[in-house]
Amino acid sequence: MLTPDAKVVLATDSPDPSGVGRHMLALAAALAALYPGLRLRVLFPWHPPGLALAAEARAQGLVAGVVHAGNWERALRGAALVHVHAGIGWEGHGIVRAARRAGAAVVRTEHLPWLITDAHQRADYAHMVQQVDAVIAVGRGAAPGWRQTLAGMAGPRLPLACIPNGIPDPGTRHDPAGGQTILCVARFTPQKGHRTLLSAFARLRRTHPQARLQLAGDGQLAPQLRARAARLGIAGAVDFLGTRSDVPALMAAADLLVLPSSFEGLPLVVLEAMAVGTPVVATRIGGVIEALGPDHPWLVPPGDPSALAGALARALDDVQGRKGAATAARARYEAFYTATRMGEDTARIYAAVMRGQKGTERMTTRLGFIGAGGIAHRHFGVLEQMPDVQIVAVADPDEGRAREAAERFGAQSFAGHEAMLEAVEVDAVYICVPPFAHGDAERACIARGLPFFVEKPLSLDLSLAEEIAAEVERAGLITAVGYHWRYLDTVDEARAILKDNPAQLMTGFWLDQTPPPQWWWREDASGGQVVEQATHIIDLARFLSGDVAEVFGLSTLRERPDFQGLTVPTATTATLRFASGTIANLAATCLLRWNHRVGLHVFADALAMEITDHDIMIDVGQGRPVRHAEGDPVWREDRDFIDAVQGRENRIRCPYAEALETHRVALAVSKSATSGELVKMEVLRLNPQPFFRQASA
Repeated sequence: MLTPDAKVVLATDSPDPSGVGRHMLALAAALAALYPGLRLRVLFPWHPPGLALAAEARAQGLVAGVVHAGNWERALRGAALVHVHAGIGWEGHGIVRAARRAGAAVVRTEHLPWLITDAHQRADYAHMVQQVDAVIAVGRGAAPGWRQTLAGMAGPRLPLACIPNGIPDPGTRHDPAGGQTILCVARFTPQKGHRTLLSAFARLRRTHPQARLQLAGDGQLAPQLRARAARLGIAGAVDFLGTRSDVPALMAAADLLVLPSSFEGLPLVVLEAMAVGTPVVATRIGGVIEALGPDHPWLVPPGDPSALAGALARALDDVQGRKGAATAARARYEAFYTATRMGEDTARIYAAVMRGQKGTERMTTRLGFIGAGGIAHRHFGVLEQMPDVQIVAVADPDEGRAREAAERFGAQSFAGHEAMLEAVEVDAVYICVPPFAHGDAERACIARGLPFFVEKPLSLDLSLAEEIAAEVERAGLITAVGYHWRYLDTVDEARAILKDNPAQLMTGFWLDQTPPPQWWWREDASGGQVVEQATHIIDLARFLSGDVAEVFGLSTLRERPDFQGLTVPTATTATLRFASGTIANLAATCLLRWNHRVGLHVFADALAMEITDHDIMIDVGQGRPVRHAEGDPVWREDRDFIDAVQGRENRIRCPYAEALETHRVALAVSKSATSGELVKMEVLRLNPQPFFRQASA
């Protein structure tokens, strides 16, 4: 845990700390809310932008100040940790040196990709980074470049974490007047691409004469841009708004936000638009793709006025498309880019670094990954935040996918797991393969005595899963299975309530669309929706009410011309009786074209609860209050696994043997639906597991 009364300083010497400053204020506010006793201070350079940011910080209730160039060491005295924010790679060197002389631990955030080409600047950076305890990259697109650079300069001792930018919810929602207003919020510098934007807007006006362009920002190029607008004949349709403090309101009133930058880290202005719900047209560059997703409909090459004009026209003409894109972007913001999530992830880095400063030797756990698909990348994003973890090898039959994942970590790539395990020394393995591919990977780990984390479902073959469970028990191996709902703090709350008032009725749902991988469409490859997806709901029900005694299932399969080869049931329902006396219903369908409902409703004496993987509603007859889940359950399950592998307390909530019991129930649903008969289960436990302590950060 981060010590509540630690003295932490966030500092930058950037001469133009606009986006960096916004990030620092959001991070400071999130940390202050998470750790009320934290002695937190935010420092900016002594110049007008720094003075303005310091005043804004103080208005938010933060402790803030400005520092003359030669006074950083004095300003940092007494700090336990200094978090240096660099707008570009050659900034912040003096603060790092001053922080080290002041005896503080040093964390450094790089807000842009690695861009230094000058040999002297590279040498200065290499000398500076030797005094840093951890580096943070603000975007996954930039992280591989920093990882490669730092590996050459500082070796494996220096951890790099990827913590994507986060922003507080602006509380404003998109509500345009129905015109054709396009907003750009950016400093007037070459990086931001205003010249391209003005040329594109001139083209757009030929087909959309009512369109207006609002430019919020200022900078050295302002006179040239005004002159360019006049030469293009669009001066009357372009509003130069200057620096504004009401950007969320401007976004809410605009029809589109445009960002034509040539490069970015993870642009805050795009995250703000996502939070407000304003559709975005932007250049297809690393940080923007990361924020909006690669399938966002209006991404164009940088520096191409024609392509940008076309994208703006298509977006203005597609009202429903704008609504859909904005809804998807808002969901991505809530899932990945909140300030609270950024604060939690950053606090973990602080805690790890300060533990190292106290003289404790840092243990590094070397991980190999078998499988590099979507779920593996979910773990990549968590594990790369842990300074005591190193991903050293990745195996996947898709060699290109394995190579791309390995390059992200400076790891080795392999086409098969046997070659990986023979060539690379690892301490533990993550097995992230489709349901039909289990067996050989687990056996290879058992043969070598390697702890492993395996993603559900365990296997399509129950006898194979039972065989592996028996071998794991004989070998005494540490294992974990990815039933991450068990790690939700909302589930901890539900378990505490149900301890004295047990559930009597539960109703579970997995009402969703059909996933794109074609192996998922085949029952002989995925096991069907209950085995592959709704198993999470079954596991949650078991976690709350103990083992299942009887199962009866029904299913149906509807032909779908747009899903050729689909053999999984398109709708399934099941009734479960628990040994404790609780009864439950489960409904699952993949017929929808969207995610409709995923969760578990629980009913006890004078109590109703609704649990999803995002929130919990507890109804005791006095309204329906909803509380959002806090923290990342995948981080918690990964941390518990790593701690157990390192010999610390074993708090793993779902080892292989426990996951096997959930898997038996999921397979029993499919078996009953096929045979039409009731399936009686071997009852192991009347009550759920003892309450687990929440993993600490």
